[in-house]
Amino acid sequence: MNAGYPGSFGRLKVHFTDFLSSDFIKSLMNLDLKDIRLKLYSTSYREDIDKLSFMNDNEINLLISAINRHVINNSKLAIFAVPPEIKDYIKLYISKWDIESIKAIIISKVINHEIKYNDSFILSFRDIPLGIFAGNLSPENFRSLLARNDVESIVNYLLEYGYNYLLKYIDEYKKTGDISPMISAIDYNYYINLVNNIKYFNGDESIIINYTKEIIDVKNILTMIKALELQVPYENIEKYLIENGFRSKNILEDMYRSKNTIQILETFKSYNIDDAIDFYRKNGSLSLFDTSMRKAIVDKYIPLMMRTTGAPFILGYILTAERERDNLRTIIIGRFYNLDDKILEKMLI
Repeated sequence: MNAGYPGSFGRLKVHFTDFLSSDFIKSLMNLDLKDIRLKLYSTSYREDIDKLSFMNDNEINLLISAINRHVINNSKLAIFAVPPEIKDYIKLYISKWDIESIKAIIISKVINHEIKYNDSFILSFRDIPLGIFAGNLSPENFRSLLARNDVESIVNYLLEYGYNYLLKYIDEYKKTGDISPMISAIDYNYYINLVNNIKYFNGDESIIINYTKEIIDVKNILTMIKALELQVPYENIEKYLIENGFRSKNILEDMYRSKNTIQILETFKSYNIDDAIDFYRKNGSLSLFDTSMRKAIVDKYIPLMMRTTGAPFILGYILTAERERDNLRTIIIGRFYNLDDKILEKMLI
């Protein structure tokens, strides 16, 4: 093991105490945006709020920018603590932020909506933070991407950064104007690369392997139930289902051909989706399934990861940071749009 790793790991463990408690986060649901900012200012978010207050002229933009900056810094702390044997996996995992930013830029070119560059984020035409620069591409890379005029020039720029698989989608996009196959390919390759970069070296990596398989299962489940609702034939979604989850493509195909969303979802009772199923039955909306399944996974794996002193702990740190960011963002947006408290609480991970 790298001699510098124990010291980096120790520093990361100290920073773990900065995370907000579940009770603290839930207490923000009863506040307006100004009071949320004041309460967060008494925590480790003080520096983020100070750094960004001069460039944000309203509460919601300031708060979302601050929590995005905070998760960026948490990702940087984590990557410095990673032992070299698992670094490729962790770097790939946090490249999810790169991917979200790239997808946002590509879509913006297709629909002719301008997005801008900021020190830490790309911003929508309404100055709402979209992608987060916490992955492997630099802010300079994203400046270059934003300066491109069309999808083809964006893809050409990305070729040298491991996105060469996108080249084959250019002709299809030119013919049909449909960007969805390219967007799906970005997600597909992300998960395949994750699986291919897990290595055993210390004996406790099975937690990371199992976690990766489960998030692939959830991705596949959500793809299937959304396609079922749209009555899409299985043959049209098969190429978007990701191998190497716990459930093979044969199992997924059998489930899909049942043509019943509820039957598929009831197979996954272990994800605590009863409320999501009830919500779907009453409202015909699938919106709570993603949240319910993600919550079940992090509730299962973060405690297991926290008991280790190796790579799983570092991934658990990243997952905790992401959960905090997502919950704060949900509450801030929920308060802004005056969402019902009961619905808002169900949306927390």
